[in-house]
Amino acid sequence: MRSAVLLLASFLAAPILSAQRAVPSGGQWLIEPGERSGMVRLTIRYGERRYSDNWNSQDDVPVSQLVGLSAADMGGSGVTVHFKIVRSSAGTLDCEGWFEGGKGSGHFTYQPNPGFVAELAKRGINAPTDWEQFQMTMAGVGLELVDELARQKYDRPTATELARMAMHGVDLEYVRDIGARGYHFTDSKSLVRMRDHGVDREFIASLDSAGYKNLSAEDLVRVRDHGVDGEYIAAMKARGYQFSDLESLVRMRDHGVDPEFIESLNSAGYKDLSALDLTRVRDHGVDGEYISGMKARGYQFRDLESLVRLRDHGVDPEFIASLNSAGYKNLTAEDLVRLRDHGVDGDYMADMKEMGYAPANLEELVEARDHGVDASYIVSLREAGYQNLSLQELRRARDHGVTRGFIERVKGRGYGQPSLDEVIRLRDRGLD
Repeated sequence: MRSAVLLLASFLAAPILSAQRAVPSGGQWLIEPGERSGMVRLTIRYGERRYSDNWNSQDDVPVSQLVGLSAADMGGSGVTVHFKIVRSSAGTLDCEGWFEGGKGSGHFTYQPNPGFVAELAKRGINAPTDWEQFQMTMAGVGLELVDELARQKYDRPTATELARMAMHGVDLEYVRDIGARGYHFTDSKSLVRMRDHGVDREFIASLDSAGYKNLSAEDLVRVRDHGVDGEYIAAMKARGYQFSDLESLVRMRDHGVDPEFIESLNSAGYKDLSALDLTRVRDHGVDGEYISGMKARGYQFRDLESLVRLRDHGVDPEFIASLNSAGYKNLTAEDLVRLRDHGVDGDYMADMKEMGYAPANLEELVEARDHGVDASYIVSLREAGYQNLSLQELRRARDHGVTRGFIERVKGRGYGQPSLDEVIRLRDRGLD
């Protein structure tokens, strides 16, 4: 039942309660034409909407499972039909309904197979609860699966384990598919976990083709969870990255290193990087787009470490463009990092330039920024009557807490228009 869609909830989380759960006496069936000859699309529903343990399974099944239903019945127009859905040796569904234009619907009643429990006992398996037997019937799990598990030398499952396999889609087809790929485990729990994580025949085949065989159930689940499949492995191999262990590929995949990322670095001129280098630059956000942007701004390095450092400090093409627009070009990498670290960007530089401060020595702007001198502060002092102050004077006034409000209060006490030094002395003396 590879394509079955099972909507289950609380009883999966609490299997201990299965013995107490009432078995539905029936439900609804719907049949539509299948995509392949001899197949139909079968939908089975049971339970009430207000409960969380209802079921909606949909699967392509062979017409042979619909015992007593003929092609003439399915092609009829409103004629009542009676047939059985035989999906498992655990039980059957007695169905009644009608067809119109190849599509049918109706209701079913559930009939457990009384001989099923006896057959399980012959195989050394305890009797299932009524609910567990119903679960196996609905999922198409029966004696054929039990015998296949024995043939592949799995530990003998309990009835509860069989029901759990049924609910998780581990059916006869799945067990045979996994076995055909050379994977035989001792316990059914491994099969359930693999099925839950999407480990199927196709996935295993893709790993086999890439040279990774005879993996443990844990390894299969791990690489599946991390998105390492045959396609990814082959693409990485084509770019020169092949490993004897899967862990290296898992680590690269986790860090977002994929063929597209490697190609972007190759196009930017950085080739034959180690797996460690690839994960490092990826973690720091250095990709082909960033490298190209920096190169367009005149910053190209033989080593990636310089780009990693610039990226870590927030130096990107947009930041450099803002500095260029403010008139500062051809800065060194060290200058860029220092300006970025101190919050001196293009906007700050443009504002200071508009205020008349565009020093050739960038260190003066860094110090002014560090001391909290910005355009708004300069404007406030000018409005208080202090024009043409040097950056050093502005820093000194800022450091001593001189504000426009304080200056206005000083003037209000009859000091007229004191010099900046006088204002600073009054501020230091605690005048307010």
